[in-house]
Amino acid sequence: MGIRTHVRVGVEWINDFHSDACEQADLSYCDDQVEGFFNEMGDHGHTKVFDWGNDNAWETDFRSPDVGGDSLNWSDDVHFCLVNDHGGNWDDTVHLAFSHAHDHCQVAGTDMRLGRKNLKWFGALGCDAVLNTNADHIGAVWFPPMQGVHIVCGFIGTAADSWWTDDLGEDYAEDICDGDTIAGAWVSDAYSFWTGDDSIAIAAGETRDDAINRREHETLDWRDSNIAATNWLAWKYRT
Repeated sequence: MGIRTHVRVGVEWINDFHSDACEQADLSYCDDQVEGFFNEMGDHGHTKVFDWGNDNAWETDFRSPDVGGDSLNWSDDVHFCLVNDHGGNWDDTVHLAFSHAHDHCQVAGTDMRLGRKNLKWFGALGCDAVLNTNADHIGAVWFPPMQGVHIVCGFIGTAADSWWTDDLGEDYAEDICDGDTIAGAWVSDAYSFWTGDDSIAIAAGETRDDAINRREHETLDWRDSNIAATNWLAWKYRT
């Protein structure tokens, strides 16, 4: 089955960190993963909007204007956004790390409002999108930031920075452009026995059945199937 709907795509990535307040261990393959997705989506006729890396990737691109950010002009001005960097999760709050403080070194999930404008699908490819698959934990982490976004993709616990997975983004884009489901393709493609990556996709819905239906069946053609209120979450994962 082919995809008829075209989407706008944006990616951000960080490999190189500095010896300053934002210091983290350097990474090697964040650009490969998300730029592979970006370019493959473009090859299938989707619109490539932004590709920001290292010091040009800013936490304000994900922080809501409600708390001084600029997300409506960047991460939420596209339909599909991937970010790949160091991730963390404490106090039931996901955090994304950046190499340049603009204005901060990290953005917390509680400062994101994913889906307020155009964003439908979001991928956090660093560590710790969630720490486990307990319902209380997943709900606490993702109910606050999921405010119109359809599906969030990520990893349970750590994600490897490895050449084994540098084709992840390209493979994922090819699958969803061929009509595979957003959640199912992610869970299958992002899981890696060799690196120990455990994948998870979390779907939102107005009702329980709506969330489950999106988890099982949503493709890129569901772009305009909006969610009026995120009342339920349904997820699938592979470990």
